[in-house]
Amino acid sequence: MPRNSLFSLAALLLPALITVSVAQQPAVAERGSIIEDRAARKLLQAGDARLEVGENEKGLEIWESVIERYPRSPVRFEAHIRLADYLLTELRQFDKARGHYEAAARETNPDDQLRAYAFLNIGTCHYEAGRYGNCFKIMRQVIDQFPASPEVNEAYYYIGLGHFKQGHYSRAIEALEKVGTTLSETDARTEKVEAGKRLYIKIDDKDFAILEPGEHVDVICKTRTGDEEKVRCDPIGRGAKMTLGSIVTQLGSPEPGNGTLEVRGGDVITVSYLDRHTASKGTNEQRLREVLVVGNATARITDGTYQHDLQAAVLGKPLHLQVTDADHDLTPQADRLEATVHVYRRKTPDEIDEEIAERVASGELAEAPADQTLKDQVDPLRLIRSMPVHLRESADSGIFRLALPLQAGSGVANALHADPGQFVRLVYLDKRHLGEAPLTRTAEAKVIEGNLGEMRVTRTEISDEELQLKTRLRTATALTQVGNHYKEFGLDEKADLKYSEALLVCEAILEDARRAGGKLLEETYVQLWRIYFAMDELSLALAMSRRLQAEFPTSAFVDEAMLQQAHVERKRENFARAIGLYSAIAKLPNSDLRGEGQFFVGECYEEMALQSTADQAVRLFERAFLAYQAVYENFPESGRIGDAVAKMAAFYYQKEDYARAVDVFENVLADYPDANFLDVILFNYGRCLYKLGRKQEARRRFDQLINDFPESEIAPEASKIVDALKKATAPAPAPEE
Repeated sequence: MPRNSLFSLAALLLPALITVSVAQQPAVAERGSIIEDRAARKLLQAGDARLEVGENEKGLEIWESVIERYPRSPVRFEAHIRLADYLLTELRQFDKARGHYEAAARETNPDDQLRAYAFLNIGTCHYEAGRYGNCFKIMRQVIDQFPASPEVNEAYYYIGLGHFKQGHYSRAIEALEKVGTTLSETDARTEKVEAGKRLYIKIDDKDFAILEPGEHVDVICKTRTGDEEKVRCDPIGRGAKMTLGSIVTQLGSPEPGNGTLEVRGGDVITVSYLDRHTASKGTNEQRLREVLVVGNATARITDGTYQHDLQAAVLGKPLHLQVTDADHDLTPQADRLEATVHVYRRKTPDEIDEEIAERVASGELAEAPADQTLKDQVDPLRLIRSMPVHLRESADSGIFRLALPLQAGSGVANALHADPGQFVRLVYLDKRHLGEAPLTRTAEAKVIEGNLGEMRVTRTEISDEELQLKTRLRTATALTQVGNHYKEFGLDEKADLKYSEALLVCEAILEDARRAGGKLLEETYVQLWRIYFAMDELSLALAMSRRLQAEFPTSAFVDEAMLQQAHVERKRENFARAIGLYSAIAKLPNSDLRGEGQFFVGECYEEMALQSTADQAVRLFERAFLAYQAVYENFPESGRIGDAVAKMAAFYYQKEDYARAVDVFENVLADYPDANFLDVILFNYGRCLYKLGRKQEARRRFDQLINDFPESEIAPEASKIVDALKKATAPAPAPEE
């Protein structure tokens, strides 16, 4: 969109704070009985067991029944989380998943940790669906409402990624610099980076303030195992004293110069750069900082494919164990890792009573809280045997696995013995991780009898035709996502190659998907239209999205398909058709894209105005203003609120209502830090202040624009204005005598 657009040259925020609906629910003291809680817990676990033996649909139904049958029990929130996680990660149904996360995030949920997790994933659903404005709003709430939770780190991460995808690089850096490992000469902490994660390098040096625009600092990263990479660190803002860069780490053998830092468990990365002018007046002194490579371990008991966690272990079948820990990937060969498997049985009532009596007498147990009994404070399990195990690394991955026979009774060598109803627990001591003290990582499953092993083998071999189609469709989805990542970094040739591979996979399964019909065909249509749109094959994308609407009119993807159709028409400058489609989306009763549709109506009118005569342009800009105003008035939960009022501000600016514009500029900067056009907002904020005679304040806003958005197209113009203001306010030279 042209930068001289009337509405893209200013921003406005009406003085109101919009919060997510789940945060507005009243805190009602709903609480069921302990009996209800226990029944709900058993039902929840029954759903877990169904899912782990492959009966996924039945498991989901059971979790849903927990919510329906026990509406007062806090266990229902865990059921919402389980449903949401499955919908998000397995089915990629972001809107349905979000509904369950929102239910778990309500203030009636007494578990703040669970609420923080739910809030974070509401934002994740918006991010995965490409609704970055909504994502930003939720992630800011996570930061504000749960400041001590580990979710804050991830919230900043998603804010940074969202801005990066939109090309807002300064704000992406601002958020991402709060994430991960950073380096600073004044920070004496032991720096760590998790293998496989991105290493962020932040360097403080006053010399950076004199860097010219476009200059950067080269940093060398070396590992003890032999890799060496050069990382470009860019100044953060104009006149900054700090630079920021990053590089991806990956387990593997060193390949110097390939842009990825290959590391091993226990590796040390040495980060160095030349300090050209030191405080002691030295020159070109090398500065070093070491970063320890660690792995945050996980322990799992899984099915035979190692894809799904199990909560039930079948006697007579192998127990599949997995520990992920990069610390033990020490060589290019398959390394080994040691853990322990414990077998527990339930304590008898007499044993529990005896333990309670002993602990009360010793003073270890005091009076139980109101919602607990003394029995609730006693571990109901007793250890009966332990077995050390050695897991072998799968490829060069830091993932260690073992299939251990699980037998009833005793007498079988190299097998674990247990009885039905007992519990097996995988225990691994994670000595080195991102935290400080060692942590015990565990996974647990209940021992049962049955013939479920054959079912697992069938699923592993993927002999079912529909399962094969689903697997190939997921492959196409993954290839498309890889192509999107390449495209984001400007690697168009690689992106096109991945899109072509994805298209071949989808086209190969289309006929089989048509025969299967139902959900599989619907998802195939969706994937094809996404590939066509990514490849800029607009006619094919349009045809495929229309086919989806015709054959699946109740599909959850219909609104997204309509949005893509509208985007295609807009690219072709068929504005009337595009406005019709966008308006139709805004009228859908249950769509989360209604605010998006209404916002794009305004943008269409704005583009039409820029191509029209002066008289027509005035009317079209008025219609654009009304469309943006409707976003604010009718769609308060939309992530486009900040952008819409930012567009509206141009109207007031052009009407020369500078005082009113200044008031709303202040609100937009305070309440919508992630809104688009913030560089334009600051520019016009400064211009309004100047028009009102507040020149010093105006200069501060222009300086803020230059520092926060140095890559902005209007930063050079802001610099000229600052220079002019400096000359205007400079004291006059003393007259010569």
